[in-house]
This record gives sequence, C-alpha cells and structure tokens, in this order.
Amino acid sequence: MPWKLIIKSEIDSWNEKLKRTKAPFSQYPYFIRAEYTFWMSRAVFLAYIRDDKELAFCAIAEIGIYPFRIGVIESGPILLHDDIPSDSISSNNIPSGTMLEELKAFARTRGYMYLQIRPMTGQLEAGLKTDPQFREQILFPFHRKEEADLNIYHTPEPALLPSLKLQCRRKIVLAGRKPFTFRKVEDESELKQIFILFDKVARQKRYHLTPSPILLNMFRNGKKHHLCDIYTACLNEEIVNAVFIVKDAQSYYHLSSALLVNGFKENESPSAKLHYFILQDCFYKEEKEYYNISYGGSDNLVRFKNLFNPATVVRPPYYTYVINRFSTSLLQIISPEKTTLLRNGLKRINHLITRLVK
Repeated sequence: MPWKLIIKSEIDSWNEKLKRTKAPFSQYPYFIRAEYTFWMSRAVFLAYIRDDKELAFCAIAEIGIYPFRIGVIESGPILLHDDIPSDSISSNNIPSGTMLEELKAFARTRGYMYLQIRPMTGQLEAGLKTDPQFREQILFPFHRKEEADLNIYHTPEPALLPSLKLQCRRKIVLAGRKPFTFRKVEDESELKQIFILFDKVARQKRYHLTPSPILLNMFRNGKKHHLCDIYTACLNEEIVNAVFIVKDAQSYYHLSSALLVNGFKENESPSAKLHYFILQDCFYKEEKEYYNISYGGSDNLVRFKNLFNPATVVRPPYYTYVINRFSTSLLQIISPEKTTLLRNGLKRINHLITRLVK
C-alpha cells in the first residue's frame, strides 16, 4: 500500500518538511498531535510513496472507538509536488493505485466507520466529486471546523493602518490612553500567568476555550519550529490580553485569545492595538501572505474581527466515504440536535480529562 504510516521518531521532522508546501497549520504535526492527544482521539500521519519518492502527506484525526471510530482529514491530503498528474490522485479508469483509492483502502484497514475529508486543493476536490463512493455530506457532526476563513492580506506597511475601518483605527488610538506594553512571549516562565488568564476568562464569560494543557503542548512543539507564538498586552506588569497564534508557511492563524478588563475602560481595550502589532510581525517580519483572524465567535467578537476588513474565504465542503453502514445507520437514528449535544458532551468530558491529567 503506497500510503505508509510515518513512524513516531520521524513525525516531528514533518513540521519542517511542510514549510516547503502550502499545507495549512491543521495538517502540521505540532498542531494536530496536541489537538487530538487524549481520550478517544489521536492523530496518525501518512506519506504516499511511489518509486521511493514522497508524493503526498496526510494527517488523520482518529475519533471514537470501534465500531464508531471515524477518520477525519482536515484540509488535506497535502501534495508535495506541483507536477503530480490528476490521474494519479483519482481516476475513473484506474480503480486502484490512485491516492484516493489507496486512502480508502487504508481507512478500511483501520476499521473506520467512515472517512471524512475536507480537501486542500482543487485537484483533490475534483477527485472526490467524481468518486461515487464519496458524498458531499457530514453524517455525524463530531468534527466540524469553521466553514470559512477571515483573511487579512499582506499590504505595504504605509497602507496597513489606513486599510482598517475607522472604528478600528479609533480603538487603536484610544488604547494609547493607557500605558499598555505589547510583546511576543519568548520566556516560557510567562506561560503560567497567561494560562491562568485564559482559564479565568473562560470561567467568567462561560466561554469554551481550548484547555491550557493542550495549548501548552502545542506551544512547546510549535515554538521549536517557529510555528507558534503568544502575544500579550500588559498593564502595570499584569497580562490583561493574550492572543495564541499558530502558523504555517503562508499565514498566521488566531487560534484563541483572552481579555480581562482590569484597570481600564472597555473603550480603551488593548485588543485592536495588539492585533495590529501581530499584523506587523506577520507581514513585515515573517513576510506571510495573510493573517487569518478566524471565523465565527460571539456577536461581539465577530463585529470586532470585521473592523479589520478581512476577506471571507469559504472553505471546501466535507466529503464522506462510508465503510461501516450498520454503525453509521445507528447514529443516523439520532436527530441532528441530539448528535450536536452528544458531540459537545463528549468534548466537555475530553477537556475535563485533559485538565485532570495535566
């Protein structure tokens, strides 16, 4: 089988290999290994090899237990070369040996109930669309990421501030009323205070935030490869705002953030100025193509993000290949509302266990 499991000792090296591709952060080992690392979930990594040449990479999140285990590929597989012919990805004339056919064979050997893929490229999506065994659907919404991205694209430095909405520029000015200091975290000794802030804000506002043990694992592994950063705003030596950034070769992504209104008025919030500071690093220090400020959130958060004039980029749909039809039919008896409640309940249990074992 051309799709080969990457052995544990070689997984970390793919964080560097993927920098030479357009792989999104969600396929990088530093990210997905941290996100799926505890109860009922884990990440596995595959390389597609033909004639001793690596042609593609794939990270799969395995969720659940047999016979209800599913495999999820978020924004993958990743083609490692630009000149890979379409008929080696999928072809109606070649029933076996293509990437997608071999991926289906791998999924069957793992005992998945079904394999769910959100493709990375148009080539892959075209292959999924023409494959009669893949359907454009989500059967059980345990895993559903954002449907779009909010991207702020690289612009010449003199044009960056004028490109923001007037209200955003005003917020940046008003933050100057207070002696905030903005910086990128370099010393791991600051992490404890930052994660205390995340946990405190989550409790106060009843937000669902990624548990701090997961963020800590992600930060440590990502930082080794210059793929993860935390930015803070401090007032009187206290961290009042923190933004957790994950990266890939072409972008920054706003994964999570926390703000504690303490010692200043809400209209003097440092958030807009902190994101402006992050944008400058993203564009002019690391020369990234765009900053994905992340889609969705509360109404107030969405309004805040839109102040930066982001472009909405709709992601491709999910395609599902059903393997165990009996197990799938059992889950389909449950109403969509109840499956969502079940999914959220399982996530809460998983996060509780994550905190207990930290």
